[in-house]
Amino acid sequence: MSRKQILIWVATLSVINLVSNALAQSAFPAKPLRFIAMGTGFPENTARVIGNEIAAMTKQLVIVEPRPGANGILAAEFVAKAPPDGYTLLAGTNSTHAANPSLYKKLPYHYIKDFAPVSGISIGMSLAVVNPHVPVKTVAELTALARKSPGNLTFGSGSSVGLVAVEYFKLVTGIHMTNVPYKTVPQAATDLIAGRIDMMILNLGTAMPQVQAGKLRALAVTGAKRWPVLPNTPTMSEAGVPNYEWSFWNAAWLPAGTPVEIVARMNELLTGAIDRPKVKEYLFNAGSTAFATTPDELMKFQIAEHDKWRKVILAAKILAE
Repeated sequence: MSRKQILIWVATLSVINLVSNALAQSAFPAKPLRFIAMGTGFPENTARVIGNEIAAMTKQLVIVEPRPGANGILAAEFVAKAPPDGYTLLAGTNSTHAANPSLYKKLPYHYIKDFAPVSGISIGMSLAVVNPHVPVKTVAELTALARKSPGNLTFGSGSSVGLVAVEYFKLVTGIHMTNVPYKTVPQAATDLIAGRIDMMILNLGTAMPQVQAGKLRALAVTGAKRWPVLPNTPTMSEAGVPNYEWSFWNAAWLPAGTPVEIVARMNELLTGAIDRPKVKEYLFNAGSTAFATTPDELMKFQIAEHDKWRKVILAAKILAE
């Protein structure tokens, strides 16, 4: 075979590969998708809102399956072990891909090796709240009460995000409160509303309806700026906790080994859904903003977040389980 023939053959193969990749993308999905949410509440609701938009774009059913418990470990492990065909997607958070690797001595998944990043979904702030029976109306009053009776005040944690957020608050202020762990955030929030625990740092989507109903008292938001829906609620920094800024985020992953053309197609669908007005409105009302990324951008982001959370976890001396 001459050099010219070889070049023609290589060029032909390249064209065939491009065409086959394009066909694979256009044909995907050809059956229902499974969107595995790491928890009930905000992660599940977000997956449903986005899943509805993807279903509208593809004319394929998107089945949202919440697998709550163990700080997202159950959901992450399930997706990590799923067939890498693009049909099983993880709706994960800071817990699954930033905090858990430092909170647990052994995980049934690796936050990088076992996943193919698809796109970020949202970034939001949280809200420091107390049950109204707690005699405080400000963060300063809460820290003063905690200093007066170290360990008497309790806080609930149903996720790694909520746990580390409060532990970081304790670290910065030098106070001591007792953690009461729960399997899920909704379970912890239910006990907070009932007065069985004293405070939590909750995502705004979960906390705001309870604050508006008078069942919880808002003390401060954890973002750099006040949230427009709660204009009278200060930031942690404004409330006297300097340099405290904490966010939670959501993102989507496929199992490692998923073909790159399928990852690209899933990224196209996911970012397209995130850009739709219904999704943006939902995220805003839940205290979040859209966070669409490329797969590479998500990979860099999750590694940086893992390193940031690890520093806080080590500084706060949160023991690995």
